[in-house]
Amino acid sequence: MRPPASARPAGRLGRTIALLGLTAGLLASAPAAVSAATPGPGDTTTGDATARGCQRAFDRAVRAYVETTARRDLDGFAALLHPEVTSVFASDGEVLDGKRATVDWLRGFFADDSWTQSFSVAKQTVVGCHTGFVLFDSVYAVPASGVRVPLLIGVSYTYHQGRWLVLQNQDSVGRS
Repeated sequence: MRPPASARPAGRLGRTIALLGLTAGLLASAPAAVSAATPGPGDTTTGDATARGCQRAFDRAVRAYVETTARRDLDGFAALLHPEVTSVFASDGEVLDGKRATVDWLRGFFADDSWTQSFSVAKQTVVGCHTGFVLFDSVYAVPASGVRVPLLIGVSYTYHQGRWLVLQNQDSVGRS
C-alpha cells in the first residue's frame, strides 16, 4: 500500500499513495460488492461442490475488491470489509484498526481522482469456506506528476456469516 518513506512523496500525495495501496481495489456498489462476496446459486451444496462454490464466491470477492477500487466506490469497498479489519502500511508501520478507521482513510483516498492503480494476481489461495488470500502485484501511479510506485498487496479474507470479507490488508514495496 505504501512505498518506503524514502521513495514516498510528502504530504497529501504520500497519504494518497498509501491509501491507494490499501484500497487496492474494492469493486462495485455496495449491493453488488456484497453479492460478489456471497455464494451464488449452486454455490452452497455439499463436499467438493461446496468447496467449488466457496472458490467461485472468493473469486467474485477478489474481483469486487479490484473493481470498487478502480471506481473509487467507498460504499462498495466498505461492504467487503470485516468489522475487525486491520490495514498495515509497510513503509512506516501505520496500522488502521477496524472498519471505521479504514473507511475514514479511504474516504479521502477515493476523493482524489488523480491516481490510477493496476492489480495483477500473483498468488491466490482458498481453504474451503474458511480463509482466503490474494497477493497482488500493483502499480500506483499519478500520471500528472510522473509518480509510479510498485507495490505488493496481500489481502487476507475470512468467510464470515456466508460472505468473504477482508480481514487484513497489508502492503509492501513491490517489484520494479
